[in-house]
Amino acid sequence: KESAASTAFHGDQEKDYQGRPWNAAPRGLRSRVDDGHDCFIPKRCVHKFTGHGKGVQRVVPFPDYGHLMLSISLDGSAKVWDVLNDKRCLRTYSGHTEAVKDCALAPKADKFATIGFDRFLRVWDTETGAVLQTLVANRQMMNCVRFYPRDDNVLLAAAGDATSGKIFQWDLRSGEETLVYNHHLQPCNSVTFVDDDRGFISTGDDKKIFVWEYNTPVPTKYISEPHMHSVPIVEVSPTKQFWCGQSLNNTIVTYSAGERVKQLRKKTFKGHLNSGYACGMSFSPNGKFLASGDGEGKLFFWDFKTTRVYRKLQAHDSGPCIDCAWHPMEPSWVFTCGWDGLIKLWD
Repeated sequence: KESAASTAFHGDQEKDYQGRPWNAAPRGLRSRVDDGHDCFIPKRCVHKFTGHGKGVQRVVPFPDYGHLMLSISLDGSAKVWDVLNDKRCLRTYSGHTEAVKDCALAPKADKFATIGFDRFLRVWDTETGAVLQTLVANRQMMNCVRFYPRDDNVLLAAAGDATSGKIFQWDLRSGEETLVYNHHLQPCNSVTFVDDDRGFISTGDDKKIFVWEYNTPVPTKYISEPHMHSVPIVEVSPTKQFWCGQSLNNTIVTYSAGERVKQLRKKTFKGHLNSGYACGMSFSPNGKFLASGDGEGKLFFWDFKTTRVYRKLQAHDSGPCIDCAWHPMEPSWVFTCGWDGLIKLWD
């Protein structure tokens, strides 16, 4: 059953005196990471964002500037927070009767998609909070949603049931399902665009990894080894040469992401306990460090080159540190969220 969608604005005013919307990037910001200086590993929690009634499942800083942050929660709502000024919640988007499972920002961050355990996918307008589309994946449970990076009118969602895993593709202009990539034998967990957005990687509960060409419903490569475990979360490095997957045998595995996708055996990151939790990962903007949460609420940092653990912090209590995200501009800011209902900023 579909619930009525509602939204509430918590800021001072929706447009400033020049008519710019509240979600526009502030002027005069330029990235401090592109100057070629290093990223640093945070040491302590400097702020807690409170407001979600239940655990927070994902946290996504806005691209390029990171002036706002999108979070989704098990209470069925999504929120957009201010990051650079007074760090309060600016807008709440409620449109799911059950917990929200995954979210994706469009490349320009003017809209975003959420999927919930109520099996609905909603596409929201970031500024006004209006629901642009409500979609269903053939009544299957969706696990992951992504916008096509070259065209934000194309949306892909990984879904599945007991016997099949499918990736559905919609055109948001018409709201119609345009293609189904059907090859997994169990629910499909992640969709990640690689190779200059010409293709994407999908992983599933059947422990297989498929490499697809965009718009071609037959996989170009099929990776399935007896020693592989299920990979629920995939993250691409900033250089776009590698991608890392949270492998559920308490490791993070690395694959090359160019024309040939193959595992880099030496780059395996260990030390955290992730089994049973789809903990999010994040690269530092210069690609030097890899961060990941784990099932016991810790936050781990690895040196990407040597695969050594650099630092571990106890980030969240009573449950996992389910997602982490490095700020795109500030070199040492990392967001974490957990099932204790908090989002924390570390510096």
